Amino acid sequence: MTGAINGKAAKVRRHRIITAFITLIALGVFAVLLKGLSLNPSIVASAQIGKPAQDFEVEVLEGASWLPKMNGTKLRLSDLRGHPVIVNFWASWCVSCREEAMQMEAFWQRYREKGLIVLGVAIQDTPETAREFAKAHGKTYPIALDVSGKTSINYGVYGVPESFFIDEKGIIVHKEAGPVTLQLLESINSTFQASRSDQGQIQEYKPR
Repeated sequence: MTGAINGKAAKVRRHRIITAFITLIALGVFAVLLKGLSLNPSIVASAQIGKPAQDFEVEVLEGASWLPKMNGTKLRLSDLRGHPVIVNFWASWCVSCREEAMQMEAFWQRYREKGLIVLGVAIQDTPETAREFAKAHGKTYPIALDVSGKTSINYGVYGVPESFFIDEKGIIVHKEAGPVTLQLLESINSTFQASRSDQGQIQEYKPR
């Protein structure tokens, strides 16, 4: 009788230990997931910084006259080599993109005669809605459409708007997740201009 009771008690202890072990694992997994979900993509450094920007081809909708080279209505990023480029991923259905459009346009107006190119790439959109949005919000810089959707995927676009700052050599020097302001664009531009003589080293913009 005593043996049976001891055996039963041992089973209970083993069950409790196994249950506690499983609970600890579950809590650990939950903590990892929670940390991942809490990360703000706007402050996570991009692994692409300091690396060559992946080439892509998009359908140009407006502003072709500002582009140095095209193949019909198609543009490849590599066609812009020799110019600093801001690739801005946006969409007509994006609320944050509305205010940003005016800020980006103001920056474009200041620097378009200096060789800088702003390329707005619409994703998950149609040519008609993209053009309507650009007209309604005063965009005069080149806009294009990521027809296949591969470009935004390859660049790891988390959500719109997102902007990639690419230097004359085709190197990604900064990524900004979320809408930009004219002040932010000026700060980023000043940082890069000041670091261009730093023996080719990339000095990423750090918000104050």
